[in-house]
Amino acid sequence: MNLKKQFALTLASVGLGAALIGGGTFAYFSDQEKVENTFAAGTLDLAVNPEVVFDLKNMKPGDKAKRSYKLTNNGTLAIQNVFLTSDYTITDAKGNNAEDLGKHLRVNFIYNVDNKDVIVYSDTLSEMKAKQGVARPDLLAGHTLNAKDINDIRVEIEFVENNKDQNQFQGDGVKLKWTFDATQTKGKEL
Repeated sequence: MNLKKQFALTLASVGLGAALIGGGTFAYFSDQEKVENTFAAGTLDLAVNPEVVFDLKNMKPGDKAKRSYKLTNNGTLAIQNVFLTSDYTITDAKGNNAEDLGKHLRVNFIYNVDNKDVIVYSDTLSEMKAKQGVARPDLLAGHTLNAKDINDIRVEIEFVENNKDQNQFQGDGVKLKWTFDATQTKGKEL
């Protein structure tokens, strides 16, 4: 081998050895920490008690009946709205299908304000059945039902006396189904 090649090979070996020694002695400080996060959704759980509010028989035009029930928030999130959806079927005793009895039954939702009964919402069953979406009555009427809170609701149903012959309704009945739809409060920065 010629002298130049031998010298170059020796120089390369020395350089490689120096690199290995330097690399083996290189050190740096390090530290590692872990952060654990938990995300859990809250719950919306509305309870209505009693489940049967009205069980009326022998009503006549001009009759009124008041009942109370409780809305309870059994969830962990506050409830902003409780929308009421109404549906009913008519039992036509005479089979004459003369008119919708739901047009003659008015429902009044009553709150006690300053020791006085105040009607906060009033419609006939027929009008209530026609309302959809946010047009439905909101039973909280701008109030919030916080977690574990209870709201007492008073309801009055009235067979409206229209000063006309209402004989076509004798023996008729209404089977009413109310669905309570609770919605959460708006989201916020946590």
